[in-house]
Amino acid sequence: MSHPAMLAKLHIARKELGLQEGEYRALLARITGSDSAKGLSDVQLDKVLTELKRLGWKPKPSRRPASHRADVRKVYALWGALAKAGKIASPDPSGLRNWTNRQFAVSAPEFLSADQTRAAIEQLKAWQRRPVSVGERA
Repeated sequence: MSHPAMLAKLHIARKELGLQEGEYRALLARITGSDSAKGLSDVQLDKVLTELKRLGWKPKPSRRPASHRADVRKVYALWGALAKAGKIASPDPSGLRNWTNRQFAVSAPEFLSADQTRAAIEQLKAWQRRPVSVGERA
């Protein structure tokens, strides 16, 4: 996570926990020795965020599309491997989008949740292990 993102999470956590200015500064001083987040390193910010989680802050999951995850690239790679092995009829991305829509009711792999992406990977790996039968194509 980038430094600005960590600072943003710190301020979100402070607000969501309802920490007053004095409580917030005391927490920073206790964890890092500094009463300001401005000069903190990534390691120090991580320690503060860990403490805020211990105090009850629950960070919300990222709302970024799955396209930023390496798992989505793996879905594309597995689809390409299936195409190369002759196990699918439609090797282009539109075939993958159609399969994703049928399996997960999502228009493209980039919009799969993390759990759905892992499930897609496992399904595609299982598909790779199956022998090729005539007429058995996506």
